[in-house]
Amino acid sequence: MRLSISCDHCRQSKVKCVHDGHPPCRRCLRLNRSSCLLTDPRAVRTPRTPRTSRPSLPETRVPENTPSRASSPLTTLSSSTLIAACDIYRKKFPVVNFLHYPSLIADISRDVTSVDPVFLAALLSLCARFMAGCDLESPETYAQYARAQLAHRAFESPSLPLAQSLVMISLYEWGSGRPYRAWMYSGMATYMIQSLLKSADDHMEHAPDDFHAHSQIAYEQLVRTYWCCFAQDCELSSGARQHFALSFRQISVPLPISDFDFNFAKVTQRLKPADMSRAALNGTHLQIDRGLAIVTRGFDIFVRILRFANESRRNRARGSAPSSLRTWQALKEELDEWRDLQDITVRYPETSAPAHVAVGYGELFAYINLVYFMSVLFLYRDRFLAIPKNEGPEQTGEDPDGTIDRLFVTAQQIGAILSSLESCATPVITPYAGFSVFVAAHINMYGTVCPSRYPGGLARAEGEKKSNLEYLERLCGFWDVGTSWWRTLQEANRFYETARSTQPGLGLTLAGTFDEYGDIRISRPEPSATRARTTPPRETVLQRTATTDNLNPDTPNHVAAYDLESEMAQWPFLDETWSVGFDTGYEATWPGLSLS
Repeated sequence: MRLSISCDHCRQSKVKCVHDGHPPCRRCLRLNRSSCLLTDPRAVRTPRTPRTSRPSLPETRVPENTPSRASSPLTTLSSSTLIAACDIYRKKFPVVNFLHYPSLIADISRDVTSVDPVFLAALLSLCARFMAGCDLESPETYAQYARAQLAHRAFESPSLPLAQSLVMISLYEWGSGRPYRAWMYSGMATYMIQSLLKSADDHMEHAPDDFHAHSQIAYEQLVRTYWCCFAQDCELSSGARQHFALSFRQISVPLPISDFDFNFAKVTQRLKPADMSRAALNGTHLQIDRGLAIVTRGFDIFVRILRFANESRRNRARGSAPSSLRTWQALKEELDEWRDLQDITVRYPETSAPAHVAVGYGELFAYINLVYFMSVLFLYRDRFLAIPKNEGPEQTGEDPDGTIDRLFVTAQQIGAILSSLESCATPVITPYAGFSVFVAAHINMYGTVCPSRYPGGLARAEGEKKSNLEYLERLCGFWDVGTSWWRTLQEANRFYETARSTQPGLGLTLAGTFDEYGDIRISRPEPSATRARTTPPRETVLQRTATTDNLNPDTPNHVAAYDLESEMAQWPFLDETWSVGFDTGYEATWPGLSLS
C-alpha cells in the first residue's frame, strides 16, 4: 500500500519510498544510510479535525483560485436581501424567468443554505446593479464567484440549479460585452438541461402515476429553463451565419404552461411548438400569463427574419439576384399569424403599458412587443432596400412610401412603450431593450434627413432621437455593452448631421453593418470639397476597423456620385461579422479554471 509517509532522501529524489512504517526504508537500507527519517509532509499544514467515523479517502487537489465557502460573497447576506433579488429577477428578466417563486422564497426563508450558492451568486450578478441601497458587492464580484464554481461543477453530474446558473451567467456576459463567453455558457446550459429533461421524460414514461403537484413544479422548471435557453440562443445568434443549436419546429419539448398553473402547481394540458398556429388553437388567443411561450415563438420568427435579411443584403452587395419575394411573404405571414394568436390585451398600442404594470407584467409585455416591432423593422427594411429604384409600385407591387412609413411608425412605438413603462416606475433596462433602441435610433436619425416622410416632421424625429440617446446613456450605467451602442450612435449622429448640410456632389457612404457590439462601420470625406482635396480624411476609431460598401478604394478621398436617398437607406445591420469574435476573441481557458 502506498503511504503518504516517506523519508527526505526518497522525497528529494522523487522516487517511491517503500517501508514497513519504521526507518530505515528499503532504499536507505540498501544504500547504508543511517539518517533515514520518515515524516509526513502533510504535518506542516493546518491540522484537521480527526475523522473517526468516515473511511479514508484519496486527497483531491483543489486549485488555488477556487473560492472556498469562507470566501463566498454570500455569507453576510440576509434572507430578505436575497428574496428582494429574486423579486427583481422575476420582473426585470421575464424572458429567462424560470423561477418557481413560491417554493424558492420558502426555501430561502426557511434555510438559505438549502439553496445552491452558485445559483444565488449568478442571480445577484444580474440583480445587484438594481439594488443600490442594499450594501451589496459589485455584480462582477458575484459573477466571478459563480464562474469559478461553475468551471469545476459544470463537469459533475447535471442539476437544475447549475443549468439555471449557466443561463444567468450567460446573460451577464452578454451584457458585459463578452459574446464568446455568453455563447459558451449558454451552450453548456442547453446541453445540461437536455440531459435533465431526458431523465425526467424517462421517469414519467415508466411511472406516470407519480406525476403529482410537486413533480409538475419540477418538470415545469426544466421546461421553462429549456425554452429560456432557446430564447437566449436566438438573442446571441441574432441572425448571424452560424447554425443555431435549436430549431423551434423540430422541438418536441412542450411549451411553458401559464404562470397561474405554474405558481399554483396545477396539472394542465400542455401545448407543443406545433400548436402555435391558428388551426391548432382554433380561435383561442393567448393571454399575458402565457407570455413566456409567446415571446419564445416570437424570438424564433425574429431570428429567422434576421437571417433572411442578412442573406438578402449580401446578395445585393454581390450584385446577385434580389431575395425571394416569396420567402419574404412567408415570413410576413408567419409574423402576422403569431401576432394574431395574441390576445388584444397583449398588443401595444392597442393595450396600454400601465395596465400590465398594475398586474406585474409590465416588463414581459414590453418584451413581447419589442420582439414584434424589431421583426417588423428588419422585415420591412429588407423590402425597402430590395425595391429597384428605377421601378415604380406598378411594376413591383409594393409601395416604397408605405414601407418607409411603416418603419418610421414602428421605430416610434419602440420608444413609446419603453417611455410609458418608465413613467410607471417600471423601466426596462436590459441588453435586448438597448439593442432595440439602438436600431430604432438610426431609423429616427434617418427621419431627420427625410422629415417630409416622418410622422410628425422634423421636430418629432429630433425628439425621438434625443429620447433614444438618453435611454442608451442610462443603459450605460447598468450594462457595459450599452457604452458601445451609445458611442456608435454619437458617431452616426455626426454622420447624419453632416448629410443634412452637405452639398450635392460629395460622396457619403454608410456601410450598413455593425458587429457584435453594434459598431457602425463608416467612411466619409470631409464636409468640404476643397478641404477634401487638400486634407486627408479624418480617421475615426471605427474607420480603423471599417469595411465599407459601394466604395472604390482607388478614388481619392472616396469621392463618388452622390445619391442621398440610397446612401441613407443603409441603416446599421447585423451580418456575418458578428461571428468574428468566435475566431479571435475567446479566452484560452475557462474563466477561473486552473489546469495546474
